[in-house]
Parts: sequence; structure tokens; C-alpha cells
Amino acid sequence: MPFAIRKKVMEVMQKSYVTMSLPGALEAPLVALEEGLYGGGLENIKITKPIFVVGCHRSGTTVLYEALAKHPDLVFLSNASALLPRIPILSNAVAELFGLDEVEQERFLKDGIPFSPATPAEAIRIWELYAPEGGDYCLNENYSNPKMEQYLIHTIKKHLKYFNKTRFINKNPDNSVRMRYLNKLFPDAKFINIIRDGRAVCSSLMKVREIAEEFFGPEHRHATSGVKVKAWADIEETWKTDPASSIGLLWKEVVETIERDKEAISPERYLELRFEDFVTEPFNYLEKMVHFCDLGWDAKAESAIREASKTLTMGGRNDAWKKRLKETDVEKLMAIIAPKMRAYGYDV
Repeated sequence: MPFAIRKKVMEVMQKSYVTMSLPGALEAPLVALEEGLYGGGLENIKITKPIFVVGCHRSGTTVLYEALAKHPDLVFLSNASALLPRIPILSNAVAELFGLDEVEQERFLKDGIPFSPATPAEAIRIWELYAPEGGDYCLNENYSNPKMEQYLIHTIKKHLKYFNKTRFINKNPDNSVRMRYLNKLFPDAKFINIIRDGRAVCSSLMKVREIAEEFFGPEHRHATSGVKVKAWADIEETWKTDPASSIGLLWKEVVETIERDKEAISPERYLELRFEDFVTEPFNYLEKMVHFCDLGWDAKAESAIREASKTLTMGGRNDAWKKRLKETDVEKLMAIIAPKMRAYGYDV
């Protein structure tokens, strides 16, 4: 396929990756084909110590995820997987066949992070395919959804088998309020929580909203949503009229939910770090994460992690809020988040 056409396909893919669907008459036989090709022998595939990266949106979850996912033992849900969640492996295979995985472009957020069918994704459509509709995203160990659980486990196993990997990693900020549920499904799971200065998060989320409105349209989910914490109804009500207060409450609620829920997880399976520390010493922190996750550490793994760490720098991104946020926004924000920021060692 000519490069220009592949590039255009990539643009369409970014625009529609949370909305694309196939007609039922076409999708049904493709689902059967995927199961026939890739669904056999999964009973022999074990999901061992899956890794879940959590944290509020714009806290550095993506850069951490993409860097750690370079480890040669790890498989992840890719953008191709997320595009067509009922046939994620066929979607990857077609992308490879037409060379789409070789084409990268900057993702719509214009933050320097590459987007291609092969790069790691949150895969929100996979997580939400059989999830309950409406309300918040909070799930705990008392929640049961056999159809969703069977689908998630089946999908992860297919990825492990197809890509010939031994371990699974995913980051999805929505899972920040599902840790107790994930802990029930995967009792040996590892959780990595990354925290960032709430002022920088607020500034970045306000910027994301503006970019998403321009790229997708004002009613698109990226322009109107965040992690649906218990207080989501209050947050959503003022999301557009008072973004500083809304995002401040969102940041605080995500941080506090993780604080509560981590108590259900044994300490050796939970790791917490600050974004600011991570990007200051990326290789050291990535090596620490590799050992925390019980991943292999040989010459190949070290080389991959060292290469991934080279692009991770603070730059001026953490001070952008000083220019973007109005003084009144900062005052509103700090009234909500200052105590919690102090608890994590931030100067306020």
C-alpha cells in the first residue's frame, strides 16, 4: 500500500478509534474467523502477574506505559486492538499485512507521543465493551460481570499467544477506580500508580479539552470526560463552566480513591512514584519497575529499557500551568488540592 494512502488511513483511524464499528453481517463472520485462527489452545495460556498502570489523566501514565512496554517479555493492547474490540487480533494482523504498523504520526494531543496501530493503547473500547453503562466507573471486589470477565481474560490470552509474550501490561486511568475489582480478577497483579503535580494536570487537561474539541468535535468523549469517580456527577456539571474546580476535584478524587483501594492490595504488588521524579531519573525508575514487576533483566531487556528512557525528560511541561492558568483558576484549584499535594511532597 502506498505510503500516502497508509498515512491517510492513520488519520482516519485516529479520528474514529473510539467510534468505529462494522455492520453485524460483516462482523459476525470475522469474529468466528478470529476465534478459529487465534482462539484455540488458550486454556494453556496463563495470565501471570499482569501489570496495570494507574493514575489521573495527564499524570504521565502514557509515557511510563510506553517506556515499560518496550520490555521484550511484555504484550499490550495496541491501537489496532482497540479499533475493533471484537476482533482485536485480526485487526492487528491486517495492520501488519498492509504495513500500517510501520507508519507513525503524532497523536492528536500534539504532545510528541507517536500513534500507530502497533503502539500501546488504553483500549477503552475493550474495557467498556461489556461494562455497565452510565454512572461512575468505580468497581470493587463485590462486582461481578461474567460476560465482561470472560471477554477480558480471553482477549488478554489471545494477545499473549499471538505476540508470543509471557506477560501483559496495560494503562488506563479509568482503572484507577477499579483496582479492587482487578485485584479480584488477577490476585497476583502488579499495580503502578504515578502521581503528578495537580496544577500541571489541571493545565494539561484544559489543553486536552481544547484540542479534542477542535479535532473530534465538542461532544466527543475526549472533550467531555475524565475518570468517572464517585463525584463524577458534580464534576461533569461544571466541567465546561468551571474547569479548574472540576479538574481539581477530579485529581483529588482519583488520588484518594487509589489511596483507599491500595489497602486491599499486598504491599509487594503496589508501587507508587511521582512523575517529576520519574522523568528526572527515567532509567533508574524503569529498572526499579522491571524488578518490581518480576520481569527478566538481561542484556536485551536492559538495552530496550535504556533506549526507552532516552526520550523521557521533564522539559518545561511541568511549569506550563504558570502561563496557562489564570490567577483565579489557581486559587480555586489550590483550595481543593493543596492539602493532598503537600501530603505527596509538593511545594504549594
